[in-house]
Amino acid sequence: MNKSVLVYDDGRDTEVNFVDNDKSSTRFGLRGSQALSNGLTASVLLEAEVQSNQGASNDIAQRVAPNQASTPAAIAAAGITERHTRVGLAGNWGAVFVGRTGTATDGITEIDIAGADDVLGSGVDRFGGGLSFRQNNIAGTPVRTVGEVFDNLDGIGSRSHAGDRVQSIRYDSPIFNGFQARIATAQGGDIDAAVLYSGKIDAFEVRGGVGYVAFNNGNASTGGGAVTNVTNDILDHQWAGSVSVKHDSGIGGTFAYGQQSLDRKSAGNDDPSFYYVKLGYTWDAFEVAADYSHHSDMFIATTVDHDATAWGLAGQYNMGNGVSLAALYRHLDLDLTGTSTDAIHLYALNLRVKF
Repeated sequence: MNKSVLVYDDGRDTEVNFVDNDKSSTRFGLRGSQALSNGLTASVLLEAEVQSNQGASNDIAQRVAPNQASTPAAIAAAGITERHTRVGLAGNWGAVFVGRTGTATDGITEIDIAGADDVLGSGVDRFGGGLSFRQNNIAGTPVRTVGEVFDNLDGIGSRSHAGDRVQSIRYDSPIFNGFQARIATAQGGDIDAAVLYSGKIDAFEVRGGVGYVAFNNGNASTGGGAVTNVTNDILDHQWAGSVSVKHDSGIGGTFAYGQQSLDRKSAGNDDPSFYYVKLGYTWDAFEVAADYSHHSDMFIATTVDHDATAWGLAGQYNMGNGVSLAALYRHLDLDLTGTSTDAIHLYALNLRVKF
């Protein structure tokens, strides 16, 4: 269970919302494995998600919407959804997974051990993704949502995390000296591959990964393949990755970067890209961190240049036995050519209970 009290100020309204934390959603499931006589191991993962008044994904109706407050009806509409339903077979050659699960690049830009990761990370739109930036005038007209202009290019379905887990077949290699390779193909024809690393170098814990996605443009109109918002602007391929380092002293840092290439782009459209940096410190059961994120031209359904920036501060207290309490402040800005918008201020208090 992962619940937050989320307060926002969009320049026109100030509201209090009670939401699910989409960085690590409320969920439950079953995991099992069985050793076979031929040396192989079969496995299964069945996991369901329960997201009431979801505080993030732009494609979910129960998000904090541009109205902008959430409603009791939206909360009541939330239900149980499929998160993982996959089977696997593993041996000394690696493992193969089939079903609805993460592809090779799922989580590739969210590798983060710098601190306060319950609430602070490269997925800026995980909190308040449905909130709209408003024009800086009396009317306060909604312009673009947080989820439309902030994207960390994580996985195949990176747009608002709509396809974090899709129907696919994925191969994971054995781990060699901390390195592992993954490759997957998803329903619809998208293909992705990644190389991951996890290890200890002297006094530094290091985790990182880089991934590539080749989108199937021929399937763009179905929603199962490449993401498209207008007729001419279809995603062709994507590079993205992240690296996080933490010293034994408790000081840590994270960097993430990603870029997409558009095929048959409209005149005036630029390729979307982002970068993210984070510094953190951990001592005893406490973690503090600060971050900065810059996203360019993420909303490809417009040829108007736009840059979205965010910075945040967070603290986290790990109480043990899977229980943690965290607080977040985030400042979000949108620089949209020809339109002046107000900044959005977010304040959150989060409680996570995991067992």
